[in-house]
Amino acid sequence: MKQKNFRPRDMLNQEVAGICGVARLTDKARAAHAGEIGSYKYGADSEQDTGILSFLGISADSFQLAAVRIDNDIKLGVWVMDNCSRSSNEISKFNRKLKFWWQSKMPRDTYSRRRRELARRRESSESSEIDSVLFMIISS
Repeated sequence: MKQKNFRPRDMLNQEVAGICGVARLTDKARAAHAGEIGSYKYGADSEQDTGILSFLGISADSFQLAAVRIDNDIKLGVWVMDNCSRSSNEISKFNRKLKFWWQSKMPRDTYSRRRRELARRRESSESSEIDSVLFMIISS
């Protein structure tokens, strides 16, 4: 993990403990420990991390120690579930809420940014053509 190349997994990734955001949190915890987090933030410096850790009932320090010590996602997921008092129903509800929040927030921002980028590149193109291309990109 080089600082300029570090990029954590997507927020909706559920590879660790079946909980959205925990895989991303894992990547950031490990990178922060190694001093390779770059411009990303971990723990109390990140609102996303704070929300996930609060839901889990696990401190940023405890999570980071576990993420560094346990280098396997499945085993780390077991650790998370052993240290989290949430039911599968609560986890499902959390995942649904996080997915809804993420999808309602991110595509709009991504769409607007990409639309401006393409518009600058293709000044002669019709706006509707750009909208069609972006819709296909975002939908895939």
